[in-house]
Amino acid sequence: MIEDGLIGPVPENPTEALTSWRSVRERVHDRFDQVTSEQQRVALLALYCSSMNMAEQAIGPADLEKFREIRGHGYSLLIVKECLLGERVSSKQAEAVMQREIAAGRMASDHILRNRAELTRLAAQYVQTRQLVQQHATESTGWLDRVWSWLGR
Repeated sequence: MIEDGLIGPVPENPTEALTSWRSVRERVHDRFDQVTSEQQRVALLALYCSSMNMAEQAIGPADLEKFREIRGHGYSLLIVKECLLGERVSSKQAEAVMQREIAAGRMASDHILRNRAELTRLAAQYVQTRQLVQQHATESTGWLDRVWSWLGR
């Protein structure tokens, strides 16, 4: 493993990638929500793709299809996050992101997110899920606070 300034340890070879791809995916997604510059987002996307490429080399045939599905969903979610301006897809941002990703070789020119309707649909699902998580967190905290108050803490 080598140390990366954005997410910590990252794999150097397919064997390491096979054992750590879930952790790398989680750390990239967590950090992606925190970074503010395009340069940092590009670095995270490059880390994600290179780690997943290495892991794919070591994945057995029985797990390859499922791995590719998970990998694809993870990448698409990162792209959706970057295309949002608040809770709506920014057409200008989306076009810039798609062109950059295609030019970098991380996205195929016929990727599903190139379809504006699909990008908008996935973005709406992401925003709705994020709102539900926030709502649940608020409800959970409120409930827990009431229990603690009943116990006199």
